[in-house]
Amino acid sequence: MLATLFWIFVDLIPFFVAFQIEPPALGFGIGFVLALLIYLFQKKKFGEVTTIIAIKVFYFFCGFWIALFFPTFHLFDFTQLFMYGILTLAAVWSLVIKKPFTLQYAKKVVAPEFTQHPLFLASNFWLTLIWAVAFGLSLICSALYAMALVSGEVGVTLVHAWNLLGLAATILVRPIARRYFMNKQG
Repeated sequence: MLATLFWIFVDLIPFFVAFQIEPPALGFGIGFVLALLIYLFQKKKFGEVTTIIAIKVFYFFCGFWIALFFPTFHLFDFTQLFMYGILTLAAVWSLVIKKPFTLQYAKKVVAPEFTQHPLFLASNFWLTLIWAVAFGLSLICSALYAMALVSGEVGVTLVHAWNLLGLAATILVRPIARRYFMNKQG
């Protein structure tokens, strides 16, 4: 699980770095370069790119041009909204194309002979679905905060609550799926 979390962290690096750099055009430019480098690394090392990093390349590319041509529009004010928008989009899109984003990370740390097992595939489908819901709820809370309909404390607390739900699911889904699969097998 730690190796999987490492690869998820790597995909988040462009966010961590870009949103700390001013002016925003420079931050988005650096975020784009980092996302593109991670994209190219993943393509070379694993033969495929995670849905999240593919969307981030596009996001940072567009963000750079928006920040460059509209410097008075403060995209960084909507960081949380954009982050959960991207994560929600990536999770839902990965389900639509039948490549659950959790599966994309799990394949990096699981022996190839297990990656086509029905238990592995099913548990990653359910994990991605749960994360899609958690990210979607976080996106809603972020939108409510961005529109000043809830306070920052309430918005951030709710976002963290949904992320804890996703984390709990990450810990619990595999043992539950394993038990269900074993019972079903007889």
